[in-house]
Amino acid sequence: MRLKEICDYISRGTTPVYVDESPYKVMNQATFSKGWLDESNMRYTSKNAREAQIKKGDLLMASTGGGVLGKVFFFDSDDTSFYADSHVSILRNSKGKNLMKYLYYVFSIKYDEINATMVKGSTNQTELQRNYLLAYEMDIPSLSKQQRIVDYLDARLGKIDARIAVLEKEQDAYARLKKSVIHHAVTRGLDPNVSLKDSGVEWIGMIPEHWETKRIKDVVSDIFTGVSPVYEYDNDNQNYVFGQRNNQEYGIDFEGIKYAKDDFFKTRLPKEFLKYGDVLLNTLGGGSVGRTGYYDIEDNISVITDGHVMIVRSKTYNTRYMYYYLCSRKERLEMMAIGSTNQAFFNISDIRIVSLPMPSLGEQQTIASYLDDKCARIDATTENIGKQIDALKRLKRALINEVVTGQRAV
Repeated sequence: MRLKEICDYISRGTTPVYVDESPYKVMNQATFSKGWLDESNMRYTSKNAREAQIKKGDLLMASTGGGVLGKVFFFDSDDTSFYADSHVSILRNSKGKNLMKYLYYVFSIKYDEINATMVKGSTNQTELQRNYLLAYEMDIPSLSKQQRIVDYLDARLGKIDARIAVLEKEQDAYARLKKSVIHHAVTRGLDPNVSLKDSGVEWIGMIPEHWETKRIKDVVSDIFTGVSPVYEYDNDNQNYVFGQRNNQEYGIDFEGIKYAKDDFFKTRLPKEFLKYGDVLLNTLGGGSVGRTGYYDIEDNISVITDGHVMIVRSKTYNTRYMYYYLCSRKERLEMMAIGSTNQAFFNISDIRIVSLPMPSLGEQQTIASYLDDKCARIDATTENIGKQIDALKRLKRALINEVVTGQRAV
């Protein structure tokens, strides 16, 4: 059967009229694309368009943008206050001839197929094509068979999801532990018996008596942002342009890195190229602004940053210690940013006056080495938990595939 013969309603939501408060909640892609209903950043609309209202039993499909398009969610709530925005497709069967929960399981393993056959547009601007969705063909078992499949998968996957939830809580606990370890080391040092004094900065608090409080501008040898490059899109010429997505707290990530044209690259000043030990700060966008990275690449490659990454460089202070301190203050850095959520930013003048506690150079090096070792141990444990979670997710996908394709009898 074609999907338009299975569902009696397939439509996109509508463009919201955003307001601060309203009884009408906006269901956007971010609200469900992680696999659960995330209301942590809920937005509201004054428009309660009937065609966009989400009902219990609806199947929702993210319909715009690379990396998200094709994600599905089964809405199993009696809450009638959700309204889909224009990037979410609603699939509904109001006559009860087929189970939308069954379709949810089928489409939950069709992400790659959806993106290969039902979309148009470039990577980040892809759009689900409604005519392709309506014409999509699939084998549909009897209603009683669908129910047996849903009941079986609900029971089996529920146990797997419960285990994943336990592991994710463990991951969160280790993330909090790592944050706590870093914060304590960079504000109190490693001596538990050290005498403390008021740092003079409210959000730093007490620090060891023999430490000083300095502003970043007093401890760096250079601080600057990158420039807007002239990009080269046709080939990988190794004129690397480092952007915010490449600057991660877990390390430098060259996946998705961009390239500049030769003429543009040749005109760059020597100081603009990244050096081992540079501290890197993302300067734009909610969730990204304030993220701190550390450039620890020793290979002889040439890398510049774009205009949204700030380079903090020092010849006389331990930049690894500085990196750890700024990592521990990401929330504070985010609060310094100005502008709306997705366009929040800060500039060099904001960062230059940020205060940080400064022990002697020798103690900075000792603290940095301690944190390198401690964080590596925590990261190894977290990585192992992540592998277990990935294995369970693969098991879920394999189980769904076996059941909905008839390879496993239920």
